[in-house]
Amino acid sequence: MGHLPLLRDPQSELLLLRSCMGVAKLLFGLREAIEDIVVCGGPFFGVLQWRIVTLPMRLGGLGLLSARDVAAYAFVASRSQSWELQDHILRNSGVANSDPDYASALERLYESLPDFDIGGFSNKDTAPKKPHKTLANALCCRIAQSLGEDFHLSPCQKAVIECLQRPHAQDFLTVIPIEGLGQCMSAVEYQSILKYRLMIPMFPNDETCPVCRKT
Repeated sequence: MGHLPLLRDPQSELLLLRSCMGVAKLLFGLREAIEDIVVCGGPFFGVLQWRIVTLPMRLGGLGLLSARDVAAYAFVASRSQSWELQDHILRNSGVANSDPDYASALERLYESLPDFDIGGFSNKDTAPKKPHKTLANALCCRIAQSLGEDFHLSPCQKAVIECLQRPHAQDFLTVIPIEGLGQCMSAVEYQSILKYRLMIPMFPNDETCPVCRKT
């Protein structure tokens, strides 16, 4: 159960992973499944590539969030969103609706988002209406902005990432493959596009070209 049972259609495989990320993560490991799709077990899929994969599509990623990123804000967001329900449950119990674990979680969240104002999450009257979306956007934007510093990107790599963040640049990822309507690519085409966008070399140095048969 080490790998995703590949469909031999990278386009369909990626759509499948996004539709059942939780199952994929539990059964065979999300990163290993993505590596199978993009490089088929080959080299050059490193920390940078995984970091880009886990960004939302609007920020140039593949929209496959990592559990580690979500864990940074999930408890705060869930606790904040359930305030009204907790008040309803505890309204006649005489129990104070306070939670030291929540205060501790806010402190840890501040470490992940030092420039984000989390003061509004301290009570139910100022908490945002969609805490999960608010915190996810803030964290992902911070990660995307720090890519250049964290990975010492070259000017070419920075240009690629900037292009991927343009409007509609990643729309091809959401297209459902329908061969009869011409909405499909060959496996080689799709994998080549993913490699380029993840800044993976098409061929290792000194490898023979499959077209001209030259090094």
